[in-house]
Amino acid sequence: MIKQLTIKNLAIIDDITIDFEEGFNVLTGETGAGKSIIIDALSLIFGARANNEIIAHGKDSAFISVCLYLNDNLSKYIYDNYDIDVMDECIISRTLSTSSRSTCKINGMIVPLHVLQELSGLLIDISSQNESQYLLNHKNHLNLLDKYIESYVPDFKEKYINVYYEYKGIKKEYDDLMSKNLDQSQLEFLEYKYNELKDFNYSLEDIYNINLEYKELKSKSQNAAVLEEIIDIFDNDSNGVNASLFMALKSLGKLCSNEKLNDYYEKFNSLYLDLYDLTDEFKKEYGNDSIDLDRIDYLSNEITKINRLRRKYNVDDVLAYKNKLQAEIDEINNKEIVISKLSKQLNELKDKALAEAKKITEIRNKYAKKLSADVKNELNDLYLLDAEFEVVFQTVDLNKNGNDDVEFYMSANKGVPTRPLIKVASGGEVSRIMLGLKAVFSKLSMVDTIIFDEIDTGVSGKVAYSMGKKMEKISKSAQVLSITHLPQVAALSDHHYYIYKVSDDIKTKTIVKPLNEFDKEKEVARLLSGDEISDSFILAAKELISSK
Repeated sequence: MIKQLTIKNLAIIDDITIDFEEGFNVLTGETGAGKSIIIDALSLIFGARANNEIIAHGKDSAFISVCLYLNDNLSKYIYDNYDIDVMDECIISRTLSTSSRSTCKINGMIVPLHVLQELSGLLIDISSQNESQYLLNHKNHLNLLDKYIESYVPDFKEKYINVYYEYKGIKKEYDDLMSKNLDQSQLEFLEYKYNELKDFNYSLEDIYNINLEYKELKSKSQNAAVLEEIIDIFDNDSNGVNASLFMALKSLGKLCSNEKLNDYYEKFNSLYLDLYDLTDEFKKEYGNDSIDLDRIDYLSNEITKINRLRRKYNVDDVLAYKNKLQAEIDEINNKEIVISKLSKQLNELKDKALAEAKKITEIRNKYAKKLSADVKNELNDLYLLDAEFEVVFQTVDLNKNGNDDVEFYMSANKGVPTRPLIKVASGGEVSRIMLGLKAVFSKLSMVDTIIFDEIDTGVSGKVAYSMGKKMEKISKSAQVLSITHLPQVAALSDHHYYIYKVSDDIKTKTIVKPLNEFDKEKEVARLLSGDEISDSFILAAKELISSK
């Protein structure tokens, strides 16, 4: 829902901030006061194309910002699809400039305009007398019907969807195989390459270990002279460190005549034994006897062979490439068998999918009748007593939704055949038709805010009151913003805003004033009477408001 709207330098709006509430919000005011500019601002914030002429005269830029509270489903959708963390609050802003392109942001992150356009259908629905962004679009009718059904039969498509995607997987495998030109000359070429690789069995891990071992042995070989010199320093029989330490110990042993000298003897002797063992270990690891020159030559040859094959076949994992060649050879040799097997699976799964799709069609037909009855009841409340509504089915190719396409058909008058909704919606009953449909579908949609822009124009009396009651009903499941001139609608609001303009010697600007109960009575009385507000109209306004 929209929590706050800020508009700066847009047409005659200088700088306003409107705090909207849950429920039924009504905006009233004189013609030309700026009500339509507020709707234009909301359209712009959700991706409508901008004309620089809408920027206030004498200003270089205009700014619009809206703060939305989102439900968990919408927050998750925006995070999953756009990687923007909106949690339960989302601030969308748009700056229009006379000198550059507009800038759009979501929670401070710059986004392309098309992102706002994509989100608009999920966040807001703006309806005017001749427009409904979602309900009129034939492409959305199947989804609307299915959402209606899911409120009674959750997951009614689940079994079909599982079968359908299994069918799609086998079909792709079958089509890929059929599209391959697997002839005898190709088989010979594959076998030629495979024969060169048939004895190659090194995995990527094996190759890594071969290179590692070769580097270690090569390093030993290159440093052999220095290592031998180090070993000789410690292990020379005549003057090596170990021999010298042994002679020192021997001499110290002759002097061991007291406890303190004995203690030093033990320490030096322990050092000698540790050094002797360490030297022996070092000799085994790095002495000339530890270097296997034949092993170095073998590893070098293997590395050369591996690198040559990698370059020749332009692959890193030669073993995987060999296995792929084997699979392709087997595929050619067994193509007819594999095709036959896949074809059988494909036919079985298609029959199974068609059977499940038929069940879905039966469920849809059943609930389409119930939907038609629900919509007709809503239209009856709006005094379209002769209206007819039906869901027209057409069979199409299997897809993720089954094999149905549906379109909503309507007739507003007795004796007139039903026609596609978008064609009927050009008639004079459009506002009531849209309102009746929204009363059914609003609670099924992710959209949390529905805006009615003077859709009640041209109606009065009991019809006007019925339309107000219908908007009030919709506001129980979604936030409703309604621009109206009808006192019957304004009287039913939960929150009322009065739009007016003031002028000085320099400019004219729009003001938005939230009304308390007393001010609301006066505004409803003005709508009833015109500019002259008498006590009788105040009483009538109070009576109308009390009927809420």
